Amino acid sequence: MGTATTAPRSRSRELSVAVGKPMLRGIHHLALVTDDMPMTLDFYVRVLGMPIVHGLRTPSRPPGANHSHGNGAPPYANIPHYFLDMGGDSLLAFFEYPKGITKADRDAIGAMQHVSFACGPTRYREILERLKANGVTINAGPLLVIPPAIHSFYFFDPNGIRLEISSDLDGDEEDLQVTRSCSMSETELRAELETISNDKAWIDDMVAAMTPHGLGPVS
Repeated sequence: MGTATTAPRSRSRELSVAVGKPMLRGIHHLALVTDDMPMTLDFYVRVLGMPIVHGLRTPSRPPGANHSHGNGAPPYANIPHYFLDMGGDSLLAFFEYPKGITKADRDAIGAMQHVSFACGPTRYREILERLKANGVTINAGPLLVIPPAIHSFYFFDPNGIRLEISSDLDGDEEDLQVTRSCSMSETELRAELETISNDKAWIDDMVAAMTPHGLGPVS
């Protein structure tokens, strides 16, 4: 698997920080792996209420083509690939790999530790009850994860993927304002950064790039 390399830190403001505004627009799709597509679709469509958007089979490789993982494609040809609407104009996708593939360690470096889905307070409670009614074990929570009001609970999908449902229980049902509800003050952010680095110039760069939705006084 290829790894990205980081160029030496530039002191140019244009190159070193985003000045609070992201260059990207969020997730287009998050692609996960299953070895049982019907089971997976049943869970995400029927239990979590995600409509199917698109389904296809990945193209077969030409004779003699390299079968190693490359250019983003799975190492298997002609396998099912489905896309689900997970809300927020973003998609959740699954590839169906052959049976017998070793499951990944979700807590390894470079692994996806969990996926957290956002919803409003009423839907948060509805999904919790919906999961329980379908026999899904809630492994942690509901609990307060980010004060004053961000709550969540954790569970696993049928593939063993760790999932979380998060909600600002003091927030609006439709206008979730996820970034704003999770923002912190410059003072709080600086204090947290100082626990992982003593490079003041780097910390200044990171603080300069923080979201403009920070709460509380600016240091």
